[in-house]
Amino acid sequence: MVKLKFGTNFAIFILFFGVAVVETVQTKNWIKVSFWIAISLVFLLADNFKGK
Repeated sequence: MVKLKFGTNFAIFILFFGVAVVETVQTKNWIKVSFWIAISLVFLLADNFKGK
């Protein structure tokens, strides 16, 4: 199991992707919602693996 570390980039991650997901949920465009959630997970995991 991967243990996620929340660094300084996490606040920017939450702001950018949080706003994008909220906007797409409000428009009920579920394809965009799944896209932004998938992209956010990729960036979050990439941020945690860059130190290894």
